Amino acid sequence: MVDRAQGRLKPRVAVIGGGWAGCAAALALADGGCHVTLLEAGATLGGRARRVRSDGFLLDNGQHLLLGAYQETLQAIERAHGTDSLPITLKPLALVPFSDRQANALRLEARSWPPPFGLLAGLLLARGLSIAERIATVRAFARWRRASFRCGRRTTVADLMDGVPEAAATRLWTPLCLAALNTAPERASGQIFLNVLKAAFDGDADASKLVVTVGDLAALFPDAAMRSLTAQGHDVITGAAARIAGFTPTGPEIVTAQGVHRPIAAVVAVGPHQLARAFTNEIASADADVAHAVAVVNELEWEPIVTVYLGYEQLVSLPPGLVRLDDNPGQWIFDRRDVLERPEGTAPALASLFSVVISARGPHESLDRRALVAAVDEQLKRLRPSWPTLAWSQVITEKRATYSCTPAAFRPVVGRLRAGVYLAGDYTDADLPATLEAAVRTGNAAAAMVVRDIY
Repeated sequence: MVDRAQGRLKPRVAVIGGGWAGCAAALALADGGCHVTLLEAGATLGGRARRVRSDGFLLDNGQHLLLGAYQETLQAIERAHGTDSLPITLKPLALVPFSDRQANALRLEARSWPPPFGLLAGLLLARGLSIAERIATVRAFARWRRASFRCGRRTTVADLMDGVPEAAATRLWTPLCLAALNTAPERASGQIFLNVLKAAFDGDADASKLVVTVGDLAALFPDAAMRSLTAQGHDVITGAAARIAGFTPTGPEIVTAQGVHRPIAAVVAVGPHQLARAFTNEIASADADVAHAVAVVNELEWEPIVTVYLGYEQLVSLPPGLVRLDDNPGQWIFDRRDVLERPEGTAPALASLFSVVISARGPHESLDRRALVAAVDEQLKRLRPSWPTLAWSQVITEKRATYSCTPAAFRPVVGRLRAGVYLAGDYTDADLPATLEAAVRTGNAAAAMVVRDIY
């Protein structure tokens, strides 16, 4: 234990992994009176929500949704930016089709009313469902709410939708399940899905609003976190693959190519599939607590997310809101004109840039890059015959974007793994799927445990 009153040097704590969980943990540790060393193996911070440079464009490695319900994420972003103006705005949640020609066309806008009336009004006024289907959908949500958004441990999202009109299931709940859990409804955890619905539609009036960001995700949080940390005298080291190699009476011993670190504690905030590599083979196999956590993670299954960026020389626009495609193969399309406002010198001249997202497993995985681009481009032209000629493209695939959020998915618990070592990461949150909010929440929670234990 460290005595604050003696005015000693700040206790040194290492954070292994510079994703959103690691950045959140580092900021919280700094606020808690620790000296932080943030160690990131990659060249940039951000983890599975990082910056990718491609032909002069600063792209996200995948599209991530942010909601007003993500309070800890929004607070962390605000903390990182300090007095700077935040590059975000909140807009009412609206689901709109890319084209009225598509069979799954649905228009729904949640009203800015006290919950749950905003969503219920949006459901009742939705276009693309019959009156009977809208009423049945409202009844289904009301039933879940009466049950306090609780269901059986083995219940899947498909089980929850039993009795829900097929049109509502395929046009509303299935795409929301894929977007939130990145897992198909027949495999996805019903309880985690209900947790998401409760947070978004049974919180305050802003909880269901979309958080619209300007620029890439790295600029939104990891870059700002690094500036904040370094300005306070903390250490942020990239290109530093770190492994816990042993334990001393005063804390873990961490080895990197740049040297050895001996902090009083360490937060391991790497991706779940990287957990074993955060320890030497001897520690990962011989230490019972570490070995158990690695074994649990090795039982998880993984889901990909594919993002197809498409650029055009003509200016074209999307309607405001979350824009749905017909799932053949793209599911959602986002206007990324903001990326074009910050090109590097080599970027081609484009007037429009869009990202098309395909979540979870599916037939698209068998297509190579060129075939997938062609399939998505054909999809857009099929739905909008006047769509312009493609001028530029890029495909970014995160094969292990998330774990499969199934009822059977057993995860390590956030917090103390063993003396001096703490876990953080979206896969350690028992209540949420693998989201930015889960990452930030667990980073904050692990940091709070460290501060409590050492003071």
